[in-house]
Amino acid sequence: MAGLDLIKKCIGQRLIVGFEGTKIPSELIRLDEEWGLGGYILFKRNIPDFEQLMNLTEDLWSRGQGVPPFIGVDQEGGQVHRVPEPFTIFPDMAHMGQVSSVSVAYEAGAVIGRELTATGFNLNFAPVLDLNINPDNPIIGRRAISADPAKVANLSRAVIRGLHDNSVIACGKHFPGHGDTTEDSHLTLPKSSLTLDGIRENELLPYRKLIQNPPHLDMVMPAHVVYPKIDPDAPATYSKTLLQEVLRLEIGFKGLIVTDDLEMKAITDTVGIEQATVLAFEAGVDLFLCCKEIDKQVLILETLLRLVEKGGYPQHMLERGYRRVRDIKARHFRVIRTIDRQHARELVGNREHARIARRLRDGK
Repeated sequence: MAGLDLIKKCIGQRLIVGFEGTKIPSELIRLDEEWGLGGYILFKRNIPDFEQLMNLTEDLWSRGQGVPPFIGVDQEGGQVHRVPEPFTIFPDMAHMGQVSSVSVAYEAGAVIGRELTATGFNLNFAPVLDLNINPDNPIIGRRAISADPAKVANLSRAVIRGLHDNSVIACGKHFPGHGDTTEDSHLTLPKSSLTLDGIRENELLPYRKLIQNPPHLDMVMPAHVVYPKIDPDAPATYSKTLLQEVLRLEIGFKGLIVTDDLEMKAITDTVGIEQATVLAFEAGVDLFLCCKEIDKQVLILETLLRLVEKGGYPQHMLERGYRRVRDIKARHFRVIRTIDRQHARELVGNREHARIARRLRDGK
């Protein structure tokens, strides 16, 4: 592989994209042919029905130019539920905290993982590891398991095991914690009054438990939130203090750091996508998430290429990041060339899965 081709492939694997419509757009196919994109995230807008979902994910599995792509979704439960009928609908994760059963948490994770794998997914942007500690929080609330960090760690560990046992990568979010904010990062850049000592006692506990012990969380998503008492100059998205000193060095995380969507207003209304890409790259982010517009996705790729070509980022570091992405894919992916549609129809939303969801909803 020529030098530029290798560099572009290393960069392409760092981008996870979303798109409009129910088929992968032709311009995105061309982008993948040039760069070998790292992955895709699907939303309700992409998957109006069950059969079409399987056609789409089967198509996506063939992308990535030799490295199978992440095919991800936000499948938390409750309101954050992206897939169509007949998928099993779980209640929000606050129910899990109320039931407080490790076996039910494992079963829930396993059902979500089983149904996602059967229909072509390999990455779930869940569980939420935030603490539900601020009643005025407009975006987390009942998406969080509990206000108790030990309970969040214990139950989310079981959920992650269930996902991992069914070939789905889990992504813990939103590091170090979005639970103590009063604003929504989709709309603005929130600030949190948390201190470093405070998060060590509370918010970091689930991350520490899940990273330092099995099941060894492989992916973490930082919050588009500023913590002025920890780093006054940057949100967690591109804070070297939080990502390098705390997450990497103090906690010992060796997996993938993925941004939240860079098209959210917390980014676009502040430093903008191009500058955020530069800052996040310099802070050691592995994966960049850009959920809708292809011109923004191209901007991220070209910004990263320009950074490398200027000599600001050594090629061996770029290749190391590429290997980190590839190795985590290889560890979890069960490569799907064709989806067994009959198996998927029989499995997804079956009575046993519905029974597990009902146990969680009914508090048993």
